[in-house]
Amino acid sequence: MSAPDIFLSYNRRDADRAKHFAAGFAAQGLDVWWDVALRSGEAYDTVTEEALKNAKAVVVLWSPRSVDSRWVRSEATLADRRKTLIPVMIEPCERPIMFELVQTAELSHWHGDASDAAWKAFAANVCDFVGKAAPHPTTPAAAQVLRTDPDKVAIVVLPFANMSRDEDQEYFADGISEDVITDLSKVSALAVVARNTAFTFKGKAVDVTSVARQLNVTHVLEGSVRKAGNRVRVTAQLIDGASGNHVWADRWDRDFDDIFRLQDELSEAIVTVLKVRLLPEEKKAIETRLTENSEAYDQYIRARALRALGGGDTMKRAIEAYRRAIQLDPEFAAAWAGLASAQVQSPWFGHELDKDDPREKHVALARAIELAPDSIDVIAARSFFCVYSYDWQEMEACLALWEMRGESKWTAYAALLAALGRPKAACERQASVCRSDPLSVGASFVYQHMLDCAGFLEASQAEYERVRDLPFGNPEIYARTAIRLVGLGRREEARRLLAEKFSEGRGPFPYVSDLVSSFDQPDEARRILAAAREDPRCENQSEQGIIALWAAVFGDPDTAFRALRSAIVERTGLIGEAWNAPFAAYRGDPRFRQILIDVGLVDHWRKTGQWGECARPLGEDDFEIVA
Repeated sequence: MSAPDIFLSYNRRDADRAKHFAAGFAAQGLDVWWDVALRSGEAYDTVTEEALKNAKAVVVLWSPRSVDSRWVRSEATLADRRKTLIPVMIEPCERPIMFELVQTAELSHWHGDASDAAWKAFAANVCDFVGKAAPHPTTPAAAQVLRTDPDKVAIVVLPFANMSRDEDQEYFADGISEDVITDLSKVSALAVVARNTAFTFKGKAVDVTSVARQLNVTHVLEGSVRKAGNRVRVTAQLIDGASGNHVWADRWDRDFDDIFRLQDELSEAIVTVLKVRLLPEEKKAIETRLTENSEAYDQYIRARALRALGGGDTMKRAIEAYRRAIQLDPEFAAAWAGLASAQVQSPWFGHELDKDDPREKHVALARAIELAPDSIDVIAARSFFCVYSYDWQEMEACLALWEMRGESKWTAYAALLAALGRPKAACERQASVCRSDPLSVGASFVYQHMLDCAGFLEASQAEYERVRDLPFGNPEIYARTAIRLVGLGRREEARRLLAEKFSEGRGPFPYVSDLVSSFDQPDEARRILAAAREDPRCENQSEQGIIALWAAVFGDPDTAFRALRSAIVERTGLIGEAWNAPFAAYRGDPRFRQILIDVGLVDHWRKTGQWGECARPLGEDDFEIVA
């Protein structure tokens, strides 16, 4: 008989559970032997022993019944002797004493759910153990709203045109559009295209039927906003996505102070025209506004627009706008949450933003939690805050909050998982974000990063290719893509990409043009990177993280670890970078282990027993990296 990948050892009374494992392994492309594979007439002992000895891994399912089985104990003993044992707890029990010190996967809760994060991490480890690559995550193949019910009404809200004479009012038109998207998303009978995907059509002359077909929606909403002094005019028209015919149109002329009632009427009018059911709690949710102060709202949507642009100057202006919103309405929870998030993210854009009162972000987050602890905005702020502060216990609490709300379409969720050393689970969550917001470059960028950290370089490059024609505002995506291309053995492509996207000595990553000229001169490349690490222009987290990756690529662990420590320990918040593919060769280095210890991650793993996908304990005082 051919050698199986997996020999499944279990007690007959656990056969139903064993079926889940056999099916799960088979779905991973693994060859599984268990006793149902016996053909009539074959000698049980002979065939079983041959499969047991030849299997690359022996997965033992521990339960109170298998513990009492001399067959299972014997099979586990032989596997342990042959270094092929992979034990799994499927029900709480006391294992035989000789196996108590063997690291055992905890899957008592698992009953065959292929999307379960613990199962996926375990299955990936088994694939690694037997020398087979786990199936790569798939990237969203097409920009489509996920409509599980083909009869469900689906809508995209295209960015409302700014008809104001003042171009600076663009943020206001965008803010109205975003809030209409948010309101309609509260209606369970509707499928609504996410904001970032909808905004890829901003400022473009589009064929409505083509957009509807591309996004798999039944209807398209277009509109315009004109703001002059204290007066606001909003027009909207609903179009049938299949025919291109107008279904409905209306116009509102109001005082600015009446903006919230205008938004309520607009959203409810759309729901009425579409003839979908609006539940009482959904109507209440739509009518519950972030603030009742129109001027505070104006400052808030200005801040939101600025923050979305990124960059040091715009982030500083966003922070100032959040502060003005809070001054106008001290009870404005979303503005407090936005201020906290912007302050936490500011180190990415340069240290000049850190000169503000360092207590402000803590005060802002505490106030946001006090005002609206269950708000999505507040939970997102908590999530980013604890990632940047390495508050591991708070990270677990935020994960529980996301799970409790059934929310998986937020990048904050994936960021938490990656920080905790669960990059493969983070990939699955971020894939969900990309499926719901398929034209979002930001969501795709994060997904590519998660795939890189999980070691799925081919899938990450495929995701980059999927969105490469969309406009990128952040050049970091090109730097990371070039690093990935080198890892894939496509060095010349990496060189061409860098030469095309980075100007000589200007903008972010000022050393890149010199690096391009030294691709085939490792010593010179290492010298350039060592100098860049000390360059004041490269002192923010993003720059230091990229330098660390390039140094690892060019075989300079000293510069790589100095830059990685700068990005992760000295500035905090970038712990997920540790799992990126170029560091795979250096994870046995004591300096790598020390970084994980210094940020408190190892202590958290040990206290909780949740070691994730990248490490496992060795006795009571040591650990090893397995990623």
